[in-house]
Amino acid sequence: MLSIRLIPLFTGLLPILAVHTTYLVSASEGYVAWCFPYIESCTSISATGRYGSAFFIFKGTMIPAAALQMMYWVLTYKWLVTLGDRLLTAKSIMFVGIIAAMFLVIYTVALGAAGDEFRLQRRIGIIVYFTFTFLAQLLLTWRVGKLQRQEPSLPLLVAICYFLLGTGLLTLVLDITFENYAEYEDAFEWVFALGFHVFFLVTWKTWQNTGFSVTEKARL
Repeated sequence: MLSIRLIPLFTGLLPILAVHTTYLVSASEGYVAWCFPYIESCTSISATGRYGSAFFIFKGTMIPAAALQMMYWVLTYKWLVTLGDRLLTAKSIMFVGIIAAMFLVIYTVALGAAGDEFRLQRRIGIIVYFTFTFLAQLLLTWRVGKLQRQEPSLPLLVAICYFLLGTGLLTLVLDITFENYAEYEDAFEWVFALGFHVFFLVTWKTWQNTGFSVTEKARL
């Protein structure tokens, strides 16, 4: 048995620990350069999990991370319903989040495989994962704002959504106007991934504030 209060915590922490661990391992084995990837854009998240020991660490952590995200969105549906949300709205958010997690699995499975087909699979997987995760988080923030206007963590959830949206728009502008944008694309990927996973960590506190984690339990 795992207390629900820990689900958002693990959902956020596991991928954060996974990508940073695989980066350190991959860099120590000489497969990627040593740098601060959030600024120097020296490597993509994908590259950290393609070779050596990091290949097995990445797949062994990111697939469970995707499963945790699926569980998170199912529980989010139940949480929203307990707060008085409409079933259709809560289910829509759940399905968008689950679709995102499914494409994270597709991306992870294809990582490290050679060939144009797998390259396209990885590309589609990560784009759909990022897009649908942001959409689900944006919808969730909207519903929390409607149902729990005084929730202390709401301003931080809103700030994360604005940050991700602003960063996304910035990447589009830079991609169109800046010839060397590709040199910085990897850094934006790291920033997006961190923002998504910090969002889950914030909802860990939100669930506790509303009492959901105290009254419910889930099997893992």
